[in-house]
Amino acid sequence: MSDFPFSGAIIAGGQSSRMGRDKAFLTVDGQTLVARQASLLREAGCAELILSGRPEIDYGVPDARKVQDTITGAGPMAGLAAALAAANHPWVLVLAVDLPRLNLDFLYRLLAVGGGRAGVVPHGPRGHEPLAALYPRALLAEAEAALAQKAFALHTLVERAETLGLITRWELTPADAPLLANCNTPEDWPSGPR
Repeated sequence: MSDFPFSGAIIAGGQSSRMGRDKAFLTVDGQTLVARQASLLREAGCAELILSGRPEIDYGVPDARKVQDTITGAGPMAGLAAALAAANHPWVLVLAVDLPRLNLDFLYRLLAVGGGRAGVVPHGPRGHEPLAALYPRALLAEAEAALAQKAFALHTLVERAETLGLITRWELTPADAPLLANCNTPEDWPSGPR
């Protein structure tokens, strides 16, 4: 459990075109991915839950405050900006909806690295992992500027935040890296999506 208050946010606004159906509603151990991420954020101790999703979708997470992208087609950058703008706390723990292997221990360790002093973005063999990260709400202006410039790559925003001292890099262990494998296609699921 964290010793500082933080908001939790789920990024679920993608079109899921490669999966062929909305990834938020795929199930793992009898639970939809969106419900699973909401449960992880609650168990990690988030003080409020924000869900960045498509306006026409009911995600079935009644206690989440739903926000939507101000710019369409901007990918997760728009979802992150919407979540940062909506947050009532200085820190926002952001999870992509399509990370079915994340666990509570990983989130506890991520929060401990930041300790209420800095944002934290994991870094591993694939580079930055910006969709399971702790962001400072102070990054909102940078995210909005990136959207205005049509610079939608989260990696670029993270690198800028590192130079500004807003985010610290957390090097993943080999055991941690698989926890951040996302599922974009049916082939990404070991036993097939349900």
